[in-house]
Amino acid sequence: MSGAGIFRPASGRPTDYEFLSAALSGGDGSPAARAAAGTTVRDWAVGALRAVADGSRPLRAVIHPLGFTCLPVERADRDGVCVHVWSPLAGGAAPARSSVHAHCWELTSYVLLGELENSLMTVTDAMPGPRPPATAAPPAGQGPGAMSAVYQVLQVRSRGDIDELSPTRRLVHCRESRRELITAGATYDVPAGVFHATDLPPEAEAVTVALGRLVDGVADLSLAPAGVAGHQVRRRRCDPEQTAATARRVLGRLQVTLAR
Repeated sequence: MSGAGIFRPASGRPTDYEFLSAALSGGDGSPAARAAAGTTVRDWAVGALRAVADGSRPLRAVIHPLGFTCLPVERADRDGVCVHVWSPLAGGAAPARSSVHAHCWELTSYVLLGELENSLMTVTDAMPGPRPPATAAPPAGQGPGAMSAVYQVLQVRSRGDIDELSPTRRLVHCRESRRELITAGATYDVPAGVFHATDLPPEAEAVTVALGRLVDGVADLSLAPAGVAGHQVRRRRCDPEQTAATARRVLGRLQVTLAR
């Protein structure tokens, strides 16, 4: 989860993470239960976004290097809840060398608007040998898929708005094992430590509510061309008006959807 914005409920009340996690994991899996969970998440999102838009939740949105805008609604100890917005109107992000990454936290993501593709990756160690020279990065928006290619595992350490990416000695092959099209009203999960990539067409828009829970002993990792040097990526923090404008834009889209 990226960005900062700590909001703790009054003593005895569940956190946003606990509330949303219970809504998404409860029920018997029937269409009625899924619809009820979706209503709960959408109602929560409307309330949270209104609070961001009017400044009563004074967080700052962050432009993430993977191409989305993050509204970090809650940080509560090991848990967090963000609203992620993919939109061509959100402004540019620093390009990532690869979209394939693994989190140190387990992810549950509910799609509020639009649709996206989530690709789960199988990563296997490459044969030991001399470090190969740097190669071209995978195409933007695509994860490495050819087993013949060799990629380097980078460890990602975040300090404020800066991600420090340090090459490890691990060289791997990577291929897509499953690609899922996730549409509005659906949820997808990615366990901690599992490599994946999220893709949208360049002009597409999507909004998700992302729940993350930190897992001990798991590192944030990314894949890059073999031989890449260590480097930093700075996340661009939006000002209050930009943050409020993002919240208002998502609210407007939600209200149009709910009115149908």
